[in-house]
Amino acid sequence: MNRRQLFVGGAAVAFAPAAFSLGGAAQAAPLDYDSLAKIRAEGMGLTSSKVMDLSSHLCDVLGPRLSGSPGIRKSGEWVVSKMKEFGFENAALEPWPADPTGGNNGFPRGWENQKFYLHAIEPLGFPISGMSVGWTPGTNGLVKGECVIVTDTTQAALKEKWTGKLRGKWILGAEPANVRAQWDPVARRYTREQLDNMENPARGPEFGTPAGRGGPGTPPTPPAPAAPAAQPPAAPFNRATFFRQEGALGILATNKSQGVVNVLGASRTIPPDEAVPTINIIAEHYGRIFRSTQRGVPVTIEADIRNVYFPEPAMFNVVGEVKGSSKPDEVVIVGGHFDSFHAATGATDNGGQCMAALEALRILKTTGVPLARTVRVCLWNGEEQGLIGSRLYVREHFGGARVNTQGGGGGGQVSIPAQPAKPAHAKFQAYFNLDNGGGAIRGIYAQQNGAIARIFREWMEPLRNIGVTHVNMNTTGSTDHASFEAASLPGFQFIQDPIDYEPKTHHTNMDFYESLQPEDMRRNATILASFCFLAANHPELLPRKGPPPVPAPVVEPPPKGRRR
Repeated sequence: MNRRQLFVGGAAVAFAPAAFSLGGAAQAAPLDYDSLAKIRAEGMGLTSSKVMDLSSHLCDVLGPRLSGSPGIRKSGEWVVSKMKEFGFENAALEPWPADPTGGNNGFPRGWENQKFYLHAIEPLGFPISGMSVGWTPGTNGLVKGECVIVTDTTQAALKEKWTGKLRGKWILGAEPANVRAQWDPVARRYTREQLDNMENPARGPEFGTPAGRGGPGTPPTPPAPAAPAAQPPAAPFNRATFFRQEGALGILATNKSQGVVNVLGASRTIPPDEAVPTINIIAEHYGRIFRSTQRGVPVTIEADIRNVYFPEPAMFNVVGEVKGSSKPDEVVIVGGHFDSFHAATGATDNGGQCMAALEALRILKTTGVPLARTVRVCLWNGEEQGLIGSRLYVREHFGGARVNTQGGGGGGQVSIPAQPAKPAHAKFQAYFNLDNGGGAIRGIYAQQNGAIARIFREWMEPLRNIGVTHVNMNTTGSTDHASFEAASLPGFQFIQDPIDYEPKTHHTNMDFYESLQPEDMRRNATILASFCFLAANHPELLPRKGPPPVPAPVVEPPPKGRRR
């Protein structure tokens, strides 16, 4: 067996090429190990890698990137400038298509927090850790008031007990959380056994399974009781609206502990003058305030919170590409969602991995490795609100199925109409997505595409000694590769070490640059570049699963001289 030596930083790393049978007698095309070695040397080099420098500027200097905010536009413009500096083509903030419904594709208004001050002043002073929920108003200057516990939920109870009693008060709207001790390590990596279990499906029940456990002899399931007759829906009641009408200063809430708070978004459609300031604070501070109030010791809080709205913000995705040589109209895309929430700088979700995708293209451009197909980087806007940016992009560029997305962050449902498959649909190669935190890539989800799994296993051979070892045949969702899947295009998400993504950094006030692991980031950028290189030079279009979408009808023009 021939062996090539890949040298990285003076250390020799052996590659052992392996031949895999694809569909019988056909053999896979040989991999270009010389080009893969160049990618590895550039991407893993301590001095040549740019991924941590890019991540620091994005997160530390430019800050959070809430969809529709000035912050995400400023960050996008900086990324476009870096793409041009690196020599990418067609680098731009690509606008979302116009929304015929007039709803600006789910963003009738943008939002940004510009100041946050929250402090208990009586009976003892202490700073309160938290952040405004997105798209809720601020305090309109410095305000102060006592806290009051209001756990009633029905309209009748609230009106009977609290009408005329909430003006100038802070609302504690729920019982405090029971905080669980952190018995288990917060940060972790997948073990080999865990990865094996992901890759190998669990066995079904054996013969002789006792009755009631799913095997032979299980008695039939009794029929479900008839559903009650449908009742006309009651008029919606919103507690926050009631609190606003009663003149409350705001609502305090909590959802996590250990100094961590999860901060997402409220409705983007409720006008600001009908909303109430809503603030999520850490469980420890919420519990202290609640219990003091419950004991009859008034807690007075002052706040100065400035939240600003922007009507119909310009929405966009960030794109740039390195052109292929022989098949430039066939495309490989790599990316992740660019938007973040606003309590931190969105490093693990998902700024760092966006910079790994940007670095992957820089590696390909800098090394000059041959690319038959075009490789494009796409950084998506509006992912946190329902994959809106990537779904719109897929529809506009490739066509595809109708999709209704339940918009996260209170945005309601966004309907993206179907379009017939466009010519580019048949020439699309693959989309690779990175959005499961800041941990190292350990494998890839094949999305139940058995034919492509064999190809991925071959591609992983040169990458095994930097941790990429497993192909999971199952599907995963909830991020932007699902937009490509919905249009019958090959879209894939990588398996990543969880590190401390849950419960520490995902959508929380702790998602900063410090949660990125430099070695993992260099590996991820190198792996992304390698997969893009291999997909761009694969001799054929990668196999797809399921039937292709119905092509657009061809309308023949009438012969000359004939009237319609």
